[in-house]
Amino acid sequence: MDKLNNLKQIKEIGFNGCLAGWQLHPVFIFANQAGLDMLETTLVALQDVSLDKIFDEAGRKALCNVVPQVMQQGFALVPAGIGMSTMGRHVSFEQAIAWKVLTEENTVHCLAFAFINWSFV
Repeated sequence: MDKLNNLKQIKEIGFNGCLAGWQLHPVFIFANQAGLDMLETTLVALQDVSLDKIFDEAGRKALCNVVPQVMQQGFALVPAGIGMSTMGRHVSFEQAIAWKVLTEENTVHCLAFAFINWSFV
């Protein structure tokens, strides 16, 4: 029940959602409009955006620390950080939530991210 309440709170705060495909070099496969705005890209060009392009070294290390937790628990909180849009503008976020999306066969299809209270800096 606590998870449900947390999701309701996140929905009220507002966030953007992005799905990153599970590959050697993870790329985004879907984003809602807020995610496209944050990344400054289009849905068509989104497949050319990889996680390593939008996060600096510290951001990539934070993600590497989170992925094992996501794989074990199904979700994890990502601490506040700064990324970069495809246009080279810095983007800060207060927190992010990462979770794994499973196929019908219970294999990992991709990871989903919700960046909370993001803004250009």
